[in-house]
Amino acid sequence: MAGLKYYERTKLLIELIEKKKTGSPKELADKLGLQERMIYNILDDLRLALGREICYCKEKKSYFFLE
Repeated sequence: MAGLKYYERTKLLIELIEKKKTGSPKELADKLGLQERMIYNILDDLRLALGREICYCKEKKSYFFLE
């Protein structure tokens, strides 16, 4: 069951990154019901799994995929 929650949160995170609507790391953690540290861990996992760079824009307050 825990694996399903992780999958659903990761899928939602990818969608938010694609739409560039994640918010700040703290806001993102609140949206997903996680601690901020877990957000960084998931982002690191995504970088490895997807082979894509994920960056943060301070002006837009959102993560995005570097093209």
